[in-house]
Amino acid sequence: MTAIYLVPTRDGGVYEYQQVERPEPSGSQVLVQVHASGTNRGELLMIRGFRSSNPRLKAVPSGIEFAGEIVEVGDDATGWHVGERVMARGIGGYAEYAVASSSSLMRIPDSLSYAEAACVPNIFITSHDALVTNAQISKGDHVVITAASSGIGTASIKLAKLFGAARIVATTRDPAKSERLTSVGADVVINTSEPGYPDKVRTATDDHGADVIIDSVGGPMFSDNLDALAVQGRFVSVGRNGGEIGEINLDALANKRAALIGTTFRTRTPQEA
Repeated sequence: MTAIYLVPTRDGGVYEYQQVERPEPSGSQVLVQVHASGTNRGELLMIRGFRSSNPRLKAVPSGIEFAGEIVEVGDDATGWHVGERVMARGIGGYAEYAVASSSSLMRIPDSLSYAEAACVPNIFITSHDALVTNAQISKGDHVVITAASSGIGTASIKLAKLFGAARIVATTRDPAKSERLTSVGADVVINTSEPGYPDKVRTATDDHGADVIIDSVGGPMFSDNLDALAVQGRFVSVGRNGGEIGEINLDALANKRAALIGTTFRTRTPQEA
């Protein structure tokens, strides 16, 4: 079959078509004929550092989410059947066929096309993990979502609305995106390229502050995010697209009794993921 691999080069990774053996499912795995794959920002960021100067790097199958039709099931993949439309997170989605653990599969609703379904698994699983599992959102919470026009951002807006957030505050540096963000569920949109972000959060939440912040920006916003948190607020670091290093006022952290939570799937076992 044809698959796309990320290959290290001197200047960073490049994608190449390769002819490889079709994988065979075993145990609780299933084999999916891929009809569509999603592309995520994390994959694009990975390209720059995928250099041949690192001897540990080798060509790897690409694509981390996909949608398609089950064509074969492993002996222990109970509850799944050939012909079902499914979507999943898993390695090797940029290929004609991909193997996935049955525990990672989700059935595609009839209302979604394969292309639409391929955009769902990674962002919604990540958003649910951040907002529900880690931040433990409760009905009535005030929720701030940074870089809200991203996939994680828009998914988090939808989930915050579903779980009964009192106020959903979205941030962007592009005011042209404000109308679209409110159309997907944000109550307030703050332009963080302008000063006064923490004060604007307090104004938007009736001087309460953010019970939950789902952050994809990182270092440059960290100090302001801590300022914007309510007492006993929960800050969840999902991405560091703006930078990995941020300044922290430990007195502010203590006074707010805040919880700082980091999350990633990269250090999880298949069972944890």
